[in-house]
Amino acid sequence: MAQDEIFKGAFTVIRRNRRATLGLPFVAAVMNFLISLLLIAVMPGDTYLRLLTDPAAFEDEELLFAALSEGGMVLMVLATSFLGGLLWAMSLGLLAIPVVRSVYGLPTTLQQTLRLRASRLGWLLLHLLILLVVIGVLALVIVIAGVLLTVATLGFGLLLLVPGFLLLLCWLTAGLMFGPLLIIVERRNAFNAISRSFALNRGMWWRHIGTVALLYLMLLVVLAVTSLPAGIVASLGGELAWQSEQGQNDVIVLLVLGLGQLYDLVLNTLLVALIGTVIGVMYLNARFRREALDVMLQHLAPPSPQTDSDAESLAAVLPGSPEHLAAGSRTPPGGAPQ
Repeated sequence: MAQDEIFKGAFTVIRRNRRATLGLPFVAAVMNFLISLLLIAVMPGDTYLRLLTDPAAFEDEELLFAALSEGGMVLMVLATSFLGGLLWAMSLGLLAIPVVRSVYGLPTTLQQTLRLRASRLGWLLLHLLILLVVIGVLALVIVIAGVLLTVATLGFGLLLLVPGFLLLLCWLTAGLMFGPLLIIVERRNAFNAISRSFALNRGMWWRHIGTVALLYLMLLVVLAVTSLPAGIVASLGGELAWQSEQGQNDVIVLLVLGLGQLYDLVLNTLLVALIGTVIGVMYLNARFRREALDVMLQHLAPPSPQTDSDAESLAAVLPGSPEHLAAGSRTPPGGAPQ
């Protein structure tokens, strides 16, 4: 598939399996929202509410310093961000299920997406934690090396560091992005999924790096455009809240916070669904090119279901998985797959 076909394929998957592709990141967004509510319930301080509802509050150095000096609040914010990132990443991995099932035009519900590979969620979580450690160590090394190079070259090293960092970011993303999908589809463990992900990029590094760079550019543009109306509403609501009389400001704060969370929920759901399906289609394309998976899938293509038992068996089919490909070895030449 060419670059435009990958994105067309991703939009086709979203359109035909809306419940799964949009429902999964929606569930992750709702869980993140509940975590935010828990944070507010645990630490309902005025400083934290001001930072949540008024973006201009970050320009107040005294207020920002007071917020950062509260160790409990910083710890809770970091924990919430960490848990939220894990939820988003797990939803990206599970989006591989509706993508690969779309190869045969099979519909996929949200319940199927959560149920088909529920036993792999532990490995997926462990894999994401390993990636977090690896990326954190690499980021620390890169930052230290960048600072030393910048100081040694009196600032001229930034001319090489910025494009080099962007290229390294796209390369690392391309190398690791298939890992969660491999755990879900191919039943890989948390460790060999990393090497398998890098192996799928062989011969297609620049193609995948270009796609990742395009995704990052799309994210920057979308976030820049969508942050303008959200920032205006939050600023106006924050000013009204902190200038209104006692008793009325609580209602305005909750209203602004609710609108902001709803806006973020819809936006994040759409972005995660698009990114997850694009990576899923790229994963299929990599296996098509390197392993002739398309030929094997065509050989194992199921007939149109004629009975309820046939439809029930297709409900558990995950094309490209080890158990699905194993059926090919038991299929006689020219015969129907088991």
